[in-house]
Order: sequence, then structure tokens, then C-alpha cells
Amino acid sequence: MMQRLPARDRLLTAARELFYAEGYHVSIDAVTQRANVAKPTVYAHFKSKDALIDTVLTTASDEWFIELDAELERRNGDPIRRLLTPFDLLVADLPDPAYHGCILVNSAASFLSADHPAHQALTTHDNRMLEVFEKLATEAGAIRPLDLARQLLLLYNGVKTRGLVDHTGAAAHHACTAATILITAAQEPGSPN
Repeated sequence: MMQRLPARDRLLTAARELFYAEGYHVSIDAVTQRANVAKPTVYAHFKSKDALIDTVLTTASDEWFIELDAELERRNGDPIRRLLTPFDLLVADLPDPAYHGCILVNSAASFLSADHPAHQALTTHDNRMLEVFEKLATEAGAIRPLDLARQLLLLYNGVKTRGLVDHTGAAAHHACTAATILITAAQEPGSPN
């Protein structure tokens, strides 16, 4: 099936699979072999391995927000349930034995320089998540929606990391419970719940 994709798409798919499963030390040769393209094809589409990493991460982030938006749409009308949506999605993901953490967090941990595209991709992703959490916290009647959004983002990122060592899904369930406590404590009296 991958052979039917254009070369650039095959490269992105192969790179994402390898980076996620094996880490960012994977060679360009391994990526080209999996994508079934010649090495010059990589550099015809990407200036460097870092540019390939950046595109993989940006694409992964965009896909996550598409998935999140679709789930939020299904939960339209229930502000508390909508605010818990990112955590509920983790409940589904974390018990998977193939779960190797968040591809964005993993990349930033692999490259220590804050100037590396991996850090920039994670920062952009986290800023988008913070905006989503703040919007949803406002809808749910939080007294200080930005404060609640920051707390939820910290909890959300922490449980993704915990999922690296706990494949039972328990961490995601505990995070849902903790998020519910934070949300309840942050609401104005008479707000939607």
C-alpha cells in the first residue's frame, strides 16, 4: 500500500514509523530503505534530516488536532465532557503495547538544544493545546480559565510520559480523575457541569 503513495509521503510515513518506534538516531539510509526510495530523493524534498523531523512532527501535531476536533464535535453541548476529551483519548491510547510516548515529547527529549526544530514543534503543539484547554475551560465556567488550562496541560503531558512505563492505561484513568477534580475546583458556582 505504501508503494502507491508519492515518494514524499512514503518518506514521511517511513520516518514517522521509524522515529516513533526506534528513536531519532535512525539513519536516513534506514528511512530511504523503508520508503523504498533513493537517498537523493530525501534531499529533493527535505533540506536535511532536521527538516524531515520538523515535517514529521508538524504533520503529527496537525493530525492530532484533527482527531481532537472531531471528538470535540461529537461531544458538543457538554462542556465538562469536552474539557476531558484529551484525557479520554489517552485512555484509549495508553494501554496499547506499541505506545512509545508522544512523538513530540520524545523528539524534544532527544535533542537538547532549544533551537532544534523538535523543541519548536513541541512548543507550538503545547501552545495550541493550551489554547484548546483555555477555550474549553471558559466554556465549562472556570473562574480562571488560563490557570486551569495550564494545570490541565501539565497533567496531560505528564500522563503521556507516564504511559511510557505503564502500559495498563491506569495512568490515563488517574489523570481523568485528577482533571475532573481540577475542573470542579476551578468552576464558578452555577457554572455548567
